[in-house]
Amino acid sequence: MKSLCFILLVTTIFGQNSLHIDMDKSSIKWKGTKSTGSYHDGLINVKTSQLDFDKNNQLIGGEIIIDMNSIICTDIQNKKSNRSLVKHLKDDDFFGTDIFPISRLVITNVEKIDEQNFKLIADLTIKENTHPIEFIANIIYNNDTGLASGKIEIDRSKYNVKYRSKSWYPDIGDRFINDNFELFFNLLAKSK
Repeated sequence: MKSLCFILLVTTIFGQNSLHIDMDKSSIKWKGTKSTGSYHDGLINVKTSQLDFDKNNQLIGGEIIIDMNSIICTDIQNKKSNRSLVKHLKDDDFFGTDIFPISRLVITNVEKIDEQNFKLIADLTIKENTHPIEFIANIIYNNDTGLASGKIEIDRSKYNVKYRSKSWYPDIGDRFINDNFELFFNLLAKSK
């Protein structure tokens, strides 16, 4: 999988640790499905981020800024069709990246499930619409190295992403694109 180009900074204040993402070993993959079961997928980059760990090496919060213009498609081999889909995803029908070039995830609460699994509660902002989301992350921190992986399901209809949405157009019939899309993340961070 193509590497994710971003830097993760965790500031060193009040016993917190400072980590940086190993960009060659990190990725965020997106996947969107149609009513027929077919799908498209690709990658998207984080522009900047900061995750805060306490003195016990537990994640306590943070913020991730997504570069919406970095979105690419990886499943369409035809270059013209690939470019067309990416252009459409950046248009107003979907994410309107000319007007809304970034999205933001702010982690507001972290609940420990067991030694490696945590429920994260966050505020997600897309197209200047902010809604709370919850997801499970597997987080391992050992010897100044952190690894986080998991899946986030996002209901695009809440963020004014209307194209072929049954929530926005209930009479669309079977030509809809599912409102929920998925982000699969696998992030490796190390201290300098």
